[in-house]
Amino acid sequence: MTNIDKKKVEVKKGGVNSVMTAVAGAVVGGIAVAGAIIMADKKNQKKVKAVVIDIKKKANDKKAKVDEAVTEGVDKVKKLEVIAKDAINEAKNI
Repeated sequence: MTNIDKKKVEVKKGGVNSVMTAVAGAVVGGIAVAGAIIMADKKNQKKVKAVVIDIKKKANDKKAKVDEAVTEGVDKVKKLEVIAKDAINEAKNI
């Protein structure tokens, strides 16, 4: 096996290129630093807080709608259960 073939095999085994890992780490680190700088400003903190509150409100509204739909579904299933039991009892009496 030549050196070139060995390098190809090693890359396939490892699956992760160390240069790409370093670049990805630098990008993530840069984003974290930029976020910290942006959040240092009080106005930006207020904006972010308002967005988070809005998202929380929308999530709670959606949850309430889902809960309501689930309750309606449970009620329908219970009604169908009663109907099915009645039908079974009627079938037994025939």
